[in-house]
Amino acid sequence: MKAMRATKAVKTIKVITILGTRPEIIKLSPLLPLLDAEFDHSTIHTGQHYDYNLDQVFFKELNLRAPNYPLEVGSHPQGKQTALMLERIEQVLLDEKPDLAIVLGDTNTTLAGSLAAAKLHLPLMHIESGCRSFNRRMPEEINRIIADHLATYLIAPDEKAAANLSREGLPVEKIFMLGSTAFDAVARNKQWASGKAVAPLGLEKGEYVLVTIHRTENTENLEILGETFSALNKLSGKTKLVFSLHPRTKKIMEKHNLKLNKNITVIEPQPYLTFLALLQDCRFCMSDSGGIQEEALACNVPCLILRNETEWMRIVDAGKNILVGTAAAGITSSATQLLENKDYLEKIKNIQYDYDGGATKRIYHLIKGILA
Repeated sequence: MKAMRATKAVKTIKVITILGTRPEIIKLSPLLPLLDAEFDHSTIHTGQHYDYNLDQVFFKELNLRAPNYPLEVGSHPQGKQTALMLERIEQVLLDEKPDLAIVLGDTNTTLAGSLAAAKLHLPLMHIESGCRSFNRRMPEEINRIIADHLATYLIAPDEKAAANLSREGLPVEKIFMLGSTAFDAVARNKQWASGKAVAPLGLEKGEYVLVTIHRTENTENLEILGETFSALNKLSGKTKLVFSLHPRTKKIMEKHNLKLNKNITVIEPQPYLTFLALLQDCRFCMSDSGGIQEEALACNVPCLILRNETEWMRIVDAGKNILVGTAAAGITSSATQLLENKDYLEKIKNIQYDYDGGATKRIYHLIKGILA
């Protein structure tokens, strides 16, 4: 473990942000510079994502300084990975003794950071708390629940999330409904994304569908992955598909000799700004990613959610995203409707959804108030 602390002006209040994956870096990108300016702020990067294009390049692209503590944990089975993170995060927290630790979302990094802070009796803020899929077979669901029940301050993105926390018996004085930083992140970062990806891949705006699949329950269940690939192969005869292939999905494809049609354009995981450019210009996207569901909304691009449940039902309820499940027939039917019925596609795009920007500043001001 290496400590790489930049020279700072003397600041007496210490804040530590714990992150380790692409979604965490992106969603925290508007907040981190504000914390740097106000506090003695350090970042712990667990290294949960270990692919350069999935993670490390984002700091440079998004004009964020390098993490103070790169733990370089890497890929392991969930128990071992979480244990390694817990051990190393705990040591940093013991050395730093922060006045506040911050985690976000539902990753193993979130779980390990929450456990480490709680066991040391440090104030803990969980951003994006209260989101529930109500499927405890998903590791992310367990991570969120544990983090919420350990946190001192619960930052809920919407009314549904806040209601979930109340139903679980968490004190109302701990719950702050401040919105989602995902929308602020897109607003901040899309200025650098325009035109970065479409031309080199020979793509025309609105003439392709963007696809990602990475969640454990979708990739390690061969029946589900087979159904998804069957749908993609069928749809590839109707439109151009661009499939950003996650390392986990690629590994399982190769292990089990799963095939995609040759006319599906398979690309490596993209740097965030390149991916954001692809997302902005696609006809619609198909993904099992929670982050992409919100990013698609911010770009006004419909997202077909390749899952049987989602934490972001407010977007589905509004009609902007569509929960299609994991069966080939349902995926194919919903995608075909968007491809062949231009009026239906435009109807979704024209739905007014007033998502609330400004969550980052509200969180920042709450932190200032807490630590004043």
